[in-house]
Amino acid sequence: MKDSENLLETAGETAEYARQYVKLQLDYFRLEAAEKLAKTASAVISTFVIAALGLLAVSMLSLAAAIYLGDLWRSYPLAFLAVGGFYALLALLVLIFKKRLLTNPLLTTFIRSFFD
Repeated sequence: MKDSENLLETAGETAEYARQYVKLQLDYFRLEAAEKLAKTASAVISTFVIAALGLLAVSMLSLAAAIYLGDLWRSYPLAFLAVGGFYALLALLVLIFKKRLLTNPLLTTFIRSFFD
């Protein structure tokens, strides 16, 4: 009888240890997932802020270039057309090379920040 009671007590302790282990593993998984989510979210937000500020800078530089070319060429419509044409050409190049220039680097950065 003593051996069976000892065996039941040991089995109960083992079950309790298993429950604690599973709980700790779940807590660890939640913390790890929260950390990865926070890193990814901060990377996305910082990229968005940098892109917005870059867009503002490019807009101001484009406006300045168009005004400068307008003074130089004595035709503001032609200058704004030239700046617009430059951006249309740039958009065409990005469209052609988007996989190499945008998709692959963004996926690599996202995956690296998520699994790091």
